[in-house]
Amino acid sequence: GGVPPGMDLVLGATAGCLACVLTNPLEVVKTRLQLQGELQPPGTYPRPYRGVLRAVGAVCRADGLRGLQKGLAAGLLYQGLMNGVRFFCYSCAEDAGWTRRPGGIVAAGALAGAVGAFVGSPAYLVKTHLQAQTQAAVAVGHQHNHE
Repeated sequence: GGVPPGMDLVLGATAGCLACVLTNPLEVVKTRLQLQGELQPPGTYPRPYRGVLRAVGAVCRADGLRGLQKGLAAGLLYQGLMNGVRFFCYSCAEDAGWTRRPGGIVAAGALAGAVGAFVGSPAYLVKTHLQAQTQAAVAVGHQHNHE
């Protein structure tokens, strides 16, 4: 009586991608804040990112307003793959009757989540590289220069 697995894949991917478009600027800021000074001893590096609002300003100054959406394409790929696969796998488990067995809901959810994370992991890595990529003056470590 539920939604077919193919429709779950599309709906899960769409929902994840919409969320990604809205949250990607915060992901960029979070990534920059986390990487700041990562490869240097404490107190020996400049801090261009001080708090969320100042980090938003620093990203915009260094990379323009579009810099807040760095890594968006890879993020959309990641969210589409991860969430689509998770919803698809769980829907298949429901159709196979796994969720009607004791502990089946937990097992189906865990398996669906693990498969989704595995499939989406390479796109997440590229997304993080793209979000960290900026001008040499504020860059941390090696810039991978993905396109």
